[in-house]
Amino acid sequence: MVESLPVSPIVLGGAVVFALALWGWWQFYQFCPHCGALARRVYVGWRRCRRCGRQYRRGLRLR
Repeated sequence: MVESLPVSPIVLGGAVVFALALWGWWQFYQFCPHCGALARRVYVGWRRCRRCGRQYRRGLRLR
């Protein structure tokens, strides 16, 4: 059965691990809506961007 797969099981496993890592990254980080810098995700209230110094919240989408 393994011989009939079009790609190696190691490649499939790597793709699954990569997809899970990307999903985990997306849960904790977002891009600043003002300057586009990588910033921690806001869950409650407001947070200040380290690069531009402006405040942002979870639902703010400017760019």
